[in-house]
Amino acid sequence: MLRAFLIVLTCTLVPAGAWAQVGFPARPVRMIVGFPPGGSSDISARLVAERMAAEWKQPVLVENRPGAGGTLAAAQVAAAPADGYTLLHVGPGTHAISAAMYQSLPYDAIKSFTGVGQIAVSPFVMITSSQSPHRTMKELLDHARANPGKVSYGSSGSGAGPHLVTEIFAAATGVKLLHVPYKGAAPAAAAALAGQVEFATVDSASAIPHVQAGRLRALAVTTAARSPLYAGVPTVSEAGAPGFAYPSAVGFLAPAGTPREVVMKINASLNAALAHEAVRTRLSSLGFEATPMSADEFSEVVAEDVRRYGRVVRDLGLKLD
Repeated sequence: MLRAFLIVLTCTLVPAGAWAQVGFPARPVRMIVGFPPGGSSDISARLVAERMAAEWKQPVLVENRPGAGGTLAAAQVAAAPADGYTLLHVGPGTHAISAAMYQSLPYDAIKSFTGVGQIAVSPFVMITSSQSPHRTMKELLDHARANPGKVSYGSSGSGAGPHLVTEIFAAATGVKLLHVPYKGAAPAAAAALAGQVEFATVDSASAIPHVQAGRLRALAVTTAARSPLYAGVPTVSEAGAPGFAYPSAVGFLAPAGTPREVVMKINASLNAALAHEAVRTRLSSLGFEATPMSADEFSEVVAEDVRRYGRVVRDLGLKLD
């Protein structure tokens, strides 16, 4: 009786949020990825999931829910219980682009989520077949200007980051391109490899093995500075669009209302995973730079991207294919 009384008394004295912190996670955690296996989103999620599972002594399950520019995955997580057991692996840019381009979504890109933390930043890479006659971005641009609307490019899907980034590039350089959407970055890279499109814009994880093997040629990277993995490859800013800088980032969101203590615990575990040399080395091999940050900082990154890309989509008048 005394033991039962003490348990009840303790429960009344300890805030609910503190119990969430102490007891979390008491069962498997799901990480929902809005794109197919094999791309940068999937790989980066699985890298940190493995380390977090080892720390928590609980499974961390990565589930791929591709489609509609990541909005299917986002809708699933927005509707999930706000308890920390369902997380959204997100590219802030893609999340923001989809919010701007899809007219009706069952969630608010900012208000329906809370930031958990960032994993890494990498470039998008503009690639073409090694057999292509276009050896530089200038040559490709000259070809596009001579053939308006006929030069095709592949992306990971309508409304995805590479789609909008390439359209921003086209507007900045005064060319008109033909968009060919694929269901993921790997199929877009394969299309460029086969010469089915004249070039593709993909995440670094999908490009780097083919570039290193000499099967694909990297024409430009979308980060402000050159990437050490792409020796001699200029930035898009250097290659014809001064001031252009649209990197790719990945991180985690949780449903709005997730207890602060739970968010802090997930953030601490994520950042601890990113401190492992093996994780950082693997991310670097894919063109990522590990960039841990606080939950609040990542929330602001997401909110700023939603505002930034929303303006771009409106200014360019972009619509889904």
